[in-house]
Amino acid sequence: MPTANKVAVAVRPLTEMERDNLLADIYLSDLVYDALLERGEASKVADLAQEINHAHIGFALVRGALDRDVHEAPSRFVLMARLWNLKARYMDTTRSLERNLMDVIRLAGKPLSTAQLATELSVIYDRPSEIYFGLLSKVLANENLYFKGPGSSYGLAEWLPLVDSEDLTEVALDNKIKPEALTPFKALSAKVGWSKTTYGEASYKTIAALKGRPISHRLLGVLAWSELGASYDPRAHLAACLSESRLVWLSAEKGKGRWITRETAEKLERLLADRVTLLTEEVEEAPAPVPVPVVVAVAEPVVEPEVVAEPVVVPEPEPVVEDTVKPLSVSDEDLAAIFTVLGERGVPVEVAELLALQYEVVPGDPSFKNDLALLDRALQADARFVPVGAGRFREADSLPPFVFDLPEFLAFPDLQFVSMDGEIMDEEIEDEGFAGSLRQDLLLPLAQDAGDDEKDYTGGSLGDSSSVTLVVKAHHKEIGTFPLCQLPNGFFPSDAPVVEVTLREEDGTTHEIIVNNERRLAFNFFSLYEKIVADSGGCFQLTSTPRSYEFRVEVLEETDPQVYLSQERYAELLSAREQAEESGDVATFDIVCELLGEYPRGLDFVQLLTEVNVVRRVTRRKLASILSNYFCFVQKAGTGQWRFDTKKRDMGTDRTKRKYLKR
Repeated sequence: MPTANKVAVAVRPLTEMERDNLLADIYLSDLVYDALLERGEASKVADLAQEINHAHIGFALVRGALDRDVHEAPSRFVLMARLWNLKARYMDTTRSLERNLMDVIRLAGKPLSTAQLATELSVIYDRPSEIYFGLLSKVLANENLYFKGPGSSYGLAEWLPLVDSEDLTEVALDNKIKPEALTPFKALSAKVGWSKTTYGEASYKTIAALKGRPISHRLLGVLAWSELGASYDPRAHLAACLSESRLVWLSAEKGKGRWITRETAEKLERLLADRVTLLTEEVEEAPAPVPVPVVVAVAEPVVEPEVVAEPVVVPEPEPVVEDTVKPLSVSDEDLAAIFTVLGERGVPVEVAELLALQYEVVPGDPSFKNDLALLDRALQADARFVPVGAGRFREADSLPPFVFDLPEFLAFPDLQFVSMDGEIMDEEIEDEGFAGSLRQDLLLPLAQDAGDDEKDYTGGSLGDSSSVTLVVKAHHKEIGTFPLCQLPNGFFPSDAPVVEVTLREEDGTTHEIIVNNERRLAFNFFSLYEKIVADSGGCFQLTSTPRSYEFRVEVLEETDPQVYLSQERYAELLSAREQAEESGDVATFDIVCELLGEYPRGLDFVQLLTEVNVVRRVTRRKLASILSNYFCFVQKAGTGQWRFDTKKRDMGTDRTKRKYLKR
C-alpha cells in the first residue's frame, strides 16, 4: 500500500503582511455580512457588491469572501439556488425565540438594531416583522443578557469586560487576559485620559498607538478599569466606542470583538484593492503540485472568554450547474443597468467590475478577456459613458467643465509694443538665432509649461521610472494645477483624453485629481498644495502603485533652487505684476531689464523665466528671443547666467538677428 507524502510543518508568528491580510479578510466578511443584513433577503453577489457600494470593494472581492467562508468553520454564509444568504437565517424554529435571538446577534458578531433583529426573526420564523418589535422591547430589556448600544442597537452582555474584582491581576484573569500582557500598555493607558466622558477618545488614542494592530475590547476595558476603578462603566464604554466614527469593530467568534482605527480600515481597503489588481492580470497555468514543507503562520495566543453558540441547522446546498461559455451579448438593457450603477456610484468604475456586476464574469473565467474587451468597446461607443483612464468609466457630462480647457490664467497674452523710436519690441526669432545655451535650456522640463511644451517628456532617463520628484511653480499653486511636462510619458494613464487619478499620502489622505492628456495639464491640486509652504519651488514626490491610476504622494521639505521664491521676493514680483497691468505699456523687454537689474551676478534661464512669469505670462521662446535679440543681455561665458548691462540698454536689437525673425 503506497504511503502518503510526509509534510514538514514549521510554526512561526504572523508577518505583518500576513496579519494585515487576515484582518482584511475579516473586515471584508463583515462588510458582506452587513450588506446581507441591509438587504434582508438572499442575494446575488452583484447585488451585495452594489449594496456595499465602495470604489475598492467590488464583485470579485465579495465573491472571494463568500467562497472562502463556505470552506471555513464555522462559516457565516450559505449558497442556495445561486443566491447567498446568512446562515443565521436557518435557525431551528423549534428552539425558543430568545435562544435564536442571541445566536442571531452572536453570529453577526456585533450589535444589531431592533429593525434588523425583527427582520432576521421574521425570516427565520416566516412571519411579519411587525409582530416582533413589541416582543423585542421586552426581551432586550434584560440587562443580564443584553446591553444597549448607539441608537436602537443591542449587543450581548457576554461581550462586556468583567470588572467585579478589586485586584488588577484578578480582573485580567477574569477576562482571560494574561496579567503580563498588560505591561506594555500601562504607561500609555495613564496618558490617554480615561474618564466617564472620554471612553471613545481614550480608546481611539490607545488603538492608534498600536499602529494598525487590533485590540480586543476586553483588553481596552481592563485598561480603562485600571485607571477609573469602581467608576468604570462597561456598558457606557462599549456604547461610546461604537459611536466613535474613528473606530471600526471587527467581529469574531464567541464575542471576541476587536477594534481597529478607521485609518487601519482604509489601509485594509487598499490592500483588498491590490488583490483585485492582481486578479485582473492574466493567470498563468500553474505547474503540477510537488510536496513541500509547509510553514504555518500562527498569531500569538490570546486567551478569550468561551461562549458556546447553539448548533445551527442548515439545509444541504443545492448543486451548482456550470453554464456553458457563450459569447457576451451586450444589450440596451445591460447598458441601461450599467448606466444606473455608474450613477449610484458617482465615481469611476473599472470595466472589469462592471462586467462582474452585470454578467458575473470575473478574472479567471475562460471568456474574461474577450468579454472585457467587448464590453469596453460597447461602453466606448455609447454616448452615455465617458472613459476616464485605466479601463474605467463614469457617466458622460459628470466631469467639471473647467478640466477640458487651458485656464485663462495660464494663457500667454498676445501683446504688441512699440518703442519711442518706432521699433517693434519683444519680437520672436527662430530657434537657430538663439544665443548661448538657450536652445538646450528650452528643452529643460522646468522651462516648459502647460500650453508651451514639447508634447513629449524631454528630461532624459529618470533611472527609477516608478518615482518622480515634481516642482510647483507659483502660477500653478495659485490655481491648483500642474503641467505634465515634468512627467515622463505614460506616467499617468494615457488611454483616455481626460483621466482621473488618486494621490494617496502615507497617512491615507487622498487627493482626487483630473488629468487632461490633450491639454497636458492636471487639475484639482488645491488640497495637496495647502501642505506645501513655498509659494514657488516647493517639491513633492509621486510613486506608482500596482493600480495604474493611484500614486503615493509625499510632500518634501526641499525646494528647487531654480524655481524657489522667498515670500518677500514673491510679494515684490506680485507688486510688479500689478504695476505692469495698471500701466498697460510695459514691454516684456522692460520687465526683463528690471528683474535682471536686481541680480548683478545674473540668473540662469529657468530662474529668470520663473520670475518673469509671475509678473507676466511669457513663453520660453519669447524670453529666449528677447535675451538673444538685445545687446544689453549677455550670458557669461562658461556659465548659464544671464546678466543685464545697463550701459547697452539703449543700443536696441542685434541687426544680425533680423534674418531669424518670425514672420
